[in-house]
Amino acid sequence: MSTTLSMWLGLLFVLLGVGASILQAWLWSFPMVPDPGGPDPNGKSTAPRHWTMVHRLMGAAFCIIYVFMMWHMVPRLWEYQMELPARTVMHACIAIVLGVLLVTKIAIIRWFQHFGKALPALGLGVLTCTIILAMLSLPFAFRAHGLLNEVYTPQNLSRVKMVLSGLERPAMYTPELLTSESALLEGREVLMRKCAVCHDMRTILVKPRTGKSWQKVVRRMAEKPNLGPKIEERDVHTVTAYLVAISPDLQESVSIKRQHLREREAAAAKAVASTAAPEPAAEDAPKGSDEPVAAVMSESEVKELFESRCTECHELTDVEDHGGDDKEGWAEVVRQMIEDEEAELTPEETTLIVDYLVKHYPKT
Repeated sequence: MSTTLSMWLGLLFVLLGVGASILQAWLWSFPMVPDPGGPDPNGKSTAPRHWTMVHRLMGAAFCIIYVFMMWHMVPRLWEYQMELPARTVMHACIAIVLGVLLVTKIAIIRWFQHFGKALPALGLGVLTCTIILAMLSLPFAFRAHGLLNEVYTPQNLSRVKMVLSGLERPAMYTPELLTSESALLEGREVLMRKCAVCHDMRTILVKPRTGKSWQKVVRRMAEKPNLGPKIEERDVHTVTAYLVAISPDLQESVSIKRQHLREREAAAAKAVASTAAPEPAAEDAPKGSDEPVAAVMSESEVKELFESRCTECHELTDVEDHGGDDKEGWAEVVRQMIEDEEAELTPEETTLIVDYLVKHYPKT
């Protein structure tokens, strides 16, 4: 089953579950009347017959999708080549609980009507499990399909081209080719059919990466033996381009979280500094920030280096939002880029970028 079909079936599954639960709550608001000799000892509902039939049809469709999804999803648990993430384990457990609730509810409706008063509680349990399953899977499925990202906007495609231009690749795989709609769709299919076979989608997308880091990860996966379809050379380049294209909002959310962490660390450091003598901070600067630059670069070349390296994980507006800073402050920012966001900068590039930032974004 394709992941695209799985995503849309999952969305329909949620809509049916919510709709059926709301309809059930409304139908149960109608009183029960005695029905001597009837199948239900609790009596017979006075709810409109046609709406009762609609509820049954929605419930049947819900159960069919559940069985279909479980039939295809359970075997995948044996295809993972790594320890199952906690989210996947939780997803599987909730799905099993949902199945138990559905079987219990159907059994009461068919054969154990004297337990009929438990149906509203069971319906609430089914709704709760359905919503939890949706929250665990659908956001990452939407992200992987590019539905939560403006993948094809000129601004994003320009960013992707800039990132791809700095990667090692055969000349035939130009940034223009890899950012075409057909190539990005091909990369999405590789992600869905070859990468997601062995890895949970959240595991793939949870961490922001630079273009070089994405390429290294994909190539490492291509070289490893696996139970799924082989990742070919062309796949490496198309899926790398697609991963870069769908990741800007992921990087932004992680960047915000990291900024909050830094603010807390700064507050803690300030509290410690108020009771102790400050330690020298000479080693905080990135390695090589004071080393001589091997080659002289023009102003325009340094600007191009700065823009290409610093837009792999965020927009240039983030630099403006940071505001001006001195050399020590900008060196710390670049160091965090290297350590936290895996920016691959040589000591010479680090020095050039820091000097460029000091010159064009000075501390006021």
